[in-house]
Amino acid sequence: MASYLSSAQKSVIAGVFDNMHDTFARDITIYQVKNKIFVSTNNTYNALYKRIKDSAYERKEVTSTTAKARILYVDKQLERDLAGLAAQINVPLSEGMVRVKIDASTYALFKKASEIEIDGDPFNIVGDAAGIGQFNITYYTVYLQRAD
Repeated sequence: MASYLSSAQKSVIAGVFDNMHDTFARDITIYQVKNKIFVSTNNTYNALYKRIKDSAYERKEVTSTTAKARILYVDKQLERDLAGLAAQINVPLSEGMVRVKIDASTYALFKKASEIEIDGDPFNIVGDAAGIGQFNITYYTVYLQRAD
């Protein structure tokens, strides 16, 4: 099938979106021990032990991965007031919700996380993730709700 855009033009457009993601994204740290995965915005916080790293406690083998994520607090935005939005993304938007946009490789770990901490508060994944991309899926949008 013919395309109006060449491969080079598609690469340039995809590069613009990658640059935007890199510009506005924050670092998140994904901790993994065996089959447990923890996500944190604080790189000195270890969700596995619920403490600051380098304190004097026995440790297990923990691997960590640093990734980029664009984080938006929904309760501070007009997004929750748009009619029909919740029906489109299969998530009831409410106070205390956070929208996170991450790349596909980060999403593979993120979706398996048993604990997620953003700015010191615990969150749970709610609803279905939405794939985002101009020509193929390169990012995912995940909604989180503050854990009780």
